[in-house]
Amino acid sequence: MRLTNDMAELQNDGFTLVELLVVISVIGLLMGILVPALNKVRGSANRTYCMSNLRQIGVAMRSYLDDNRDIFPRCCAFPWDITDTSNPDYTPPITKVLSPRLKEPKVFICKADTVQKYYKKTGNTSYWYSARFGGRTIKETFLAQRGVKEKDIQVMNDFDDYHPISGTPPKPGEPPNSNYIIGINYLYADWHVSNYRKQE
Repeated sequence: MRLTNDMAELQNDGFTLVELLVVISVIGLLMGILVPALNKVRGSANRTYCMSNLRQIGVAMRSYLDDNRDIFPRCCAFPWDITDTSNPDYTPPITKVLSPRLKEPKVFICKADTVQKYYKKTGNTSYWYSARFGGRTIKETFLAQRGVKEKDIQVMNDFDDYHPISGTPPKPGEPPNSNYIIGINYLYADWHVSNYRKQE
């Protein structure tokens, strides 16, 4: 009789199948809620990290301009496939020109950039440099001469749309989603950095 009572107590201490399924369902529900929130936080962190990169690049560029009579470097824009330095059309990547002025060359890589096929062509950079400014001062650029203010002249920016803001990206071949909003970080000629949001 005592053995039977002990067995009953042991059975009462364990989870029933229904209770176990309820616990698993609750955990699954919580994961479904938390994972998108974590992805959004990670995306926001990457966007902020990338903006910090561009600020540091802006400081290095300002230092270069101070030493070169405010004339922008003649560098290739991103991407570029001429890597042969003996080619008459060769111009160095912006990374090569600014790296000596930067403590950490990794600032040229955006954490959200997963398109690694570009890296070899660009000397490891996720950013597009406005090469048309090369050999000119800001005031000599065609934008400034059209009356565009320095705060609106883009010097560098993310090459790709690395920073989704909201919504689900369309699959290849599908039309753009009205709810998918992407963001691109820009470094402007007054050296501020901002995230430009555009809707696809």
